[in-house]
Order: sequence, then C-alpha cells, then structure tokens
Amino acid sequence: MTSPDRIDRLMDAIELVKTDQREEARTLLRELIREDSNFEEAWLWMSLAVDSLDQSSVCLDNVLRVNPGNMRAAGALYRLRESELEMEKRRDHYRFYRDLANGLLWLLALGLLFAVTVTYMNIYG
Repeated sequence: MTSPDRIDRLMDAIELVKTDQREEARTLLRELIREDSNFEEAWLWMSLAVDSLDQSSVCLDNVLRVNPGNMRAAGALYRLRESELEMEKRRDHYRFYRDLANGLLWLLALGLLFAVTVTYMNIYG
C-alpha cells in the first residue's frame, strides 16, 4: 500500500516532469523507487524523466515486471523498440547486399585469375 506521503512526493515529481525539471523529478523518483522497487507509477514517470531512450526502456521494463498488464508501458516500450527493429531489418538488408557484392567481387577476381592463367599457358605453354 502506498502512503499519502509517497503519493504527495509522486505528485510533486509528476509536476516537475510536466514543467521540464527532469533532474529534480529524477531525484524524487529515485527516492521513491529506492523505498519500494515495485512502485509502478514511479517507474512509469521515471521513464519520462530520464535522459536516454535506453534508460526509458529499462524503466518501462520495470513497470512491466511489476505489472505485466500495464498497457501504457507496453505500448510505450513497443514504440521505443519499433524503430530499433526497423533499423535492424534495414541493417540486415544492407548486410545481405554487401555480402553478395563481396562474393561477386571474389568470383570476378578468380575468373580473371583463371583467364590470365589460361592465356599464359596458351602463350608460353
């Protein structure tokens, strides 16, 4: 059960996030999370107060650890990871064509070496 004092501090942190005072909000949210690592709402708001997408992802993972049914966290985490998945697909696509080009280049080099060897054998052989 969450005490009224903790709710008040959470509300203060939310207000700080909304007014873009994220450093102060993080300090309050860290205290709340330190007191109770299963404080779902503190983790959710911490995901908005942190500096990087990786940190947001960790916070949202913690929300889902506490409450796997939290649809806000699941949706936010999906949106964060959706762009990562798209980039990974693109990288795989480019890797395929890079590897194909390398293979064709080696095939061309071997064909050229074979042609030079055959020509040399015909001239001097």
